[in-house]
Amino acid sequence: MSFFIPDHVYELMRVLNENGFECFIVGGAVRNYLLQIPVHDYDLTTNALPEEMLEVFRSYHTIRTGLQHGTLTVMNHHYPVEITTYRKDTGYKDHRHPDQVIFTSALKEDCMRRDFTVNALCFHPDTGIIDFFGGQEDLKNRIIRCIGSAEDRFNEDALRILRAIRFSSRLDFRIEEKTAEAVIKLKRSLVYISRERIHDEFNGILEGKGCAKLLDAYRSVIEEFIPGLKSLSAEQWAEHMACIDRSPCSYTVRAATLLRTMPDPKGILQELKYSGQEIRTVTDMIRNASLDLSSRASVRQALRILSVPFADYVQFRKACDPALDTDAVLALYDIIRTNNDACTLKDLDINGTDLKEAGLSGKQIGTALNFLLDQVIEEKVPNKKEALLAYLSQHFF
Repeated sequence: MSFFIPDHVYELMRVLNENGFECFIVGGAVRNYLLQIPVHDYDLTTNALPEEMLEVFRSYHTIRTGLQHGTLTVMNHHYPVEITTYRKDTGYKDHRHPDQVIFTSALKEDCMRRDFTVNALCFHPDTGIIDFFGGQEDLKNRIIRCIGSAEDRFNEDALRILRAIRFSSRLDFRIEEKTAEAVIKLKRSLVYISRERIHDEFNGILEGKGCAKLLDAYRSVIEEFIPGLKSLSAEQWAEHMACIDRSPCSYTVRAATLLRTMPDPKGILQELKYSGQEIRTVTDMIRNASLDLSSRASVRQALRILSVPFADYVQFRKACDPALDTDAVLALYDIIRTNNDACTLKDLDINGTDLKEAGLSGKQIGTALNFLLDQVIEEKVPNKKEALLAYLSQHFF
């Protein structure tokens, strides 16, 4: 298996090398390559100082947003590539950001400041993989392990606590013993982390195939930012984990599954800075957790109510009720789609203007349209304008 490096990345490495500087691919790209997972992002690290990078890439379009921290983004063939000077950090008073960044000429010193062994792997076509801390062995053994002292790494940046759980969930790895102990011991330092960053990491945890077992093992950590989960009994928690284990790797479906018995799921999501769309998706599934799906008409009524994609809703229902015959439900859904059955007001072959011309006004129009949709769904009248007006004159006025 050869490490494929896209042309737009390799060209920048070559330019730095030709100007006398080291340059390596570092972090997630190397990790994913070794795990045979698709690589989408390539981060580069170099001994070139920021001002030296600016000179080397003077003919390229560059973005200097992170330059004070040693990161230059170089645009090449319309792709952004982040290149960061080797650096070492000098303390983290706020448990998140380094007090001072000091540039270094040593690749190992740069790797020492990183979080986990599997994220400190480097690659260059001429040298192959450089592994200072046993990251390849940890990949082989499917382990997430901090570089050096786990407590030091988490005290430097408390977000790493959730990153450890996220990587373990996404990769289905176990967390090494001392790292796991530090995760629990320092969980309260998550108070220093913004809700937005917790939101992102939590979604990553929920998307992992190892999600249920990680939530179970680190329940007390999750309760640091979702304290309402403390109200669940051991039996309720076990049932929630079983539901999550049955669900697809969708963070919205799993969030709905986890929060469905909470008194205020919307408030929890708002506190974690979920977007309006995310909140609507999760709460819509929770609010409609018991819709009848046993007939074509009932599925049409469900589609009338739901704002969430129906496939996601069915996955949520199946996770909560393994006895649900999803094949039968989806077969009904396919029939509805094939027939273009009316399920919402916009599907009716009649609108408010038609009813206004028929003599209705104000709230009567909305009431009449909903009445007609019910009748169409129950197949008491065809979805044709003339038939709908005739039916309305007989049964509504």
